[in-house]
Amino acid sequence: MKRWKGLLLTFMLAAFTLLAAVPAMSVSARMSEDPVDGGGYNGGTGGSTGGSTSSSSTIQTIPSLSAESTWQSSNGGRYMYTRATLQRSGALAGQLDVVTRTKNNVKLTGFTGGVFLLLRTADGAVIGVTDLQKFGVDGQWIGRYDRTDYWSWSFEPQVAAATAYVEIIQQHSAKDLDDQLAYWQSTICGTLDRLGLPKPPYGCPG
Repeated sequence: MKRWKGLLLTFMLAAFTLLAAVPAMSVSARMSEDPVDGGGYNGGTGGSTGGSTSSSSTIQTIPSLSAESTWQSSNGGRYMYTRATLQRSGALAGQLDVVTRTKNNVKLTGFTGGVFLLLRTADGAVIGVTDLQKFGVDGQWIGRYDRTDYWSWSFEPQVAAATAYVEIIQQHSAKDLDDQLAYWQSTICGTLDRLGLPKPPYGCPG
């Protein structure tokens, strides 16, 4: 009888040990099938080497152009200074911002100064021109003899991007200056046609 009890006890201990081992083996099996950090399996360092890559498009930025120029009459009594900045890319592409100072050192007589700007390509071709801006000052003993004016002009973005430098033309406003401006306005459209650039907003001479 004692022998049967001993065998029964041994059988129960074996059964208990077997039942306790089954869940542990199941958990171990599941762990070996689950991916680890990085997307790998069985302890791998993870992930496919080709993965998705992100691409970003780079927008080309063309630096702005600046120019400045000074004019003085032969006797030194009349003076002009102009500084201009042209935006060649971005939301403001084509915008030309200009500041012009006109000063008179003559005591009793005033004068009117005129200024316009040309946009030129690297080979010197004129592809843009502003209107003539005129600024008058009095003699020093008469009234206002020194003034600073801010003005702007707009060009097509393609024209601004093709511009290599800005030329400032200024002097005592006389017929000679008007004639210079008329010449450039009459020839610019042929240059724009040759280069495949858009025409100016004021149109072209017939």
